[in-house]
Amino acid sequence: MFRFKQVATFFAAIVFLTATGYAQNSDTATIADKNGCKVYNPMPQQDESISWSGGCRDGFAHGNGILDWFIGGQLEERYEGELKMGWADGEGTYVSRRGVRYKGGWKNSLQDGKGIIQNPDGSIYDGEWKEGKPHGRGAYRSPNGETVEGEWVDGELKTESGSRRI
Repeated sequence: MFRFKQVATFFAAIVFLTATGYAQNSDTATIADKNGCKVYNPMPQQDESISWSGGCRDGFAHGNGILDWFIGGQLEERYEGELKMGWADGEGTYVSRRGVRYKGGWKNSLQDGKGIIQNPDGSIYDGEWKEGKPHGRGAYRSPNGETVEGEWVDGELKTESGSRRI
């Protein structure tokens, strides 16, 4: 559900963080806060609003701050971190009302670099990300405590270096 840009059930939770198939371009919709400062919004929803606590450059959210997303006046999501010209870019933390939490790197409003996602079911992925998907070295812990580590490519585990119950 989140405006920022997927092994099975675990990566279904990333849907909250991703808007698959969009890239940084001028065709992506924007939404403005009460001061007219805009952020990119690839998934517009009815009765949606935002607030941004950081700076504005050329009409776009830019710098460090807190970006809150509301639906019908209810806080749905919060991103705290860096934005560059309306896109999450740099280090930041995302938290949804549903209990999904991601902390780490962002690029063009997609998880990118090192980061960790924690889901309401207790599952965790801690590792490298690229374009919104686990990509590179990482470890996944399932809700029942089983852990698998290995190399991920486009959100899929390709090589497993071991698994254990913790």
